[in-house]
Amino acid sequence: MSSNAPFQETGPRLVSSLGSLLQELPSSLWSEARVDSEIWDSALLDPARDILNRTGKGLRARLVERSWRLAGGDPGQVPELLPLAIEVLHAGSLVIDDIEDDSRLRRGQPAIHRTYGLPIALNMGNWLYFLALALLSRVPVAHEIRLALYEDVSLALLLCHQGQALDLSVRITSAKRGDVHALVAGATRLKTGSLTRLAALLGARAAEGYPDTVEAIGRFGAELGVGLQMLDDWSGVSVAKRRAKGIEDVRLARPTWPWAWLAETGDEFAYAETVRQARKAKIDWEAELVLDRMRSQLESIAPARIRRQLDTAVRTLGRERLAPSERDEVRDYVDRLERAFG
Repeated sequence: MSSNAPFQETGPRLVSSLGSLLQELPSSLWSEARVDSEIWDSALLDPARDILNRTGKGLRARLVERSWRLAGGDPGQVPELLPLAIEVLHAGSLVIDDIEDDSRLRRGQPAIHRTYGLPIALNMGNWLYFLALALLSRVPVAHEIRLALYEDVSLALLLCHQGQALDLSVRITSAKRGDVHALVAGATRLKTGSLTRLAALLGARAAEGYPDTVEAIGRFGAELGVGLQMLDDWSGVSVAKRRAKGIEDVRLARPTWPWAWLAETGDEFAYAETVRQARKAKIDWEAELVLDRMRSQLESIAPARIRRQLDTAVRTLGRERLAPSERDEVRDYVDRLERAFG
């Protein structure tokens, strides 16, 4: 998988590899189950192929590859299963998130639980978590590195679920204005930050980078994750084709970055009025009015906040660790990532 390929190629590549990977996994129980392949398809593989085949940005897969190179790995020798594992894990998290939020759409199509039913979707989403671990078991690295990769995954999953707990339990329209930024930042660092940190660590650790280099690349991933979430949240407000995501955020009163920026920069009356409108938003057009209000208040602020966060992510790598060509490559990667949300 070339790091210069379009982000959107990742999904189809995953699907094309899925069937052969399943056959290669060392599981006698799989082969001895003696169940017709059509049953396996309907019970597990069809919904897995569905979510993996939907066009995604593949940002985390690219981050694995980029981190491998930054840690000194041969650009042409990135183990294929590393970026595959992070995208499989991420896909599982999307399925579970959509169940918990009862989302209607995922990547422009009906959410998996709405097509296949909640029980099958829930089981398959969890199965993708464990498939990611099974894929890591086949990455050609030393035993101690594999153990460290498992520990990285374990911690990331723990923190992601803690962040999801905030998303599910906190309605931003009921939070005190002074608490909003901390709530949004905390949920972001636990969820998106932890998962992008994991992607960075998988590549850097598997490349056998020096410990301080691996740690710096992990910090880069975590800070980049915050920037990713900012981009995702703001695009739901500012980009027409992403409005469905923004509407869902408003109706579920999710703790998103536009709310954090409004709480910090808007005057008290303007913030209270936006909250009042959001509380009343029961149908899509009412939520769209809230998004319009947010955009008018934040369009001169949000892009600069996002750019500052992305610059912070790049700085965590430290100039002394990067050759000029590597700095240019990292900056190009971050710029492409930002454009992918526009």
